Amino acid sequence: MITLQEFCSDASMLLRDQPRGAAARLSQHVIAWWSGHAIVFTYLREDNETLIEEEFDPGDLQWDDWADKFQRWLALPAFERFDELEQWIRESPPFESGRID
Repeated sequence: MITLQEFCSDASMLLRDQPRGAAARLSQHVIAWWSGHAIVFTYLREDNETLIEEEFDPGDLQWDDWADKFQRWLALPAFERFDELEQWIRESPPFESGRID
């Protein structure tokens, strides 16, 4: 079984090559996208799968429940463009290399 760290490493490489606003469709209600410096996981709204509900940390979940599904995605990656994600990226403050928050 793939570890969360292995998945994030592999998915990050794939996501960095995608155009801005593109996300990995990991399941019906989960996407991941590249923020410019890290992979970000988000839930999609149940009533509208084109809108983002909230970000989450997959480390806070039972990875064993997600690992097989995410590993299947790596075998056949699928990406989608999300207008809301494009807006989030556009409105986010610039990333300052070397800055420690």
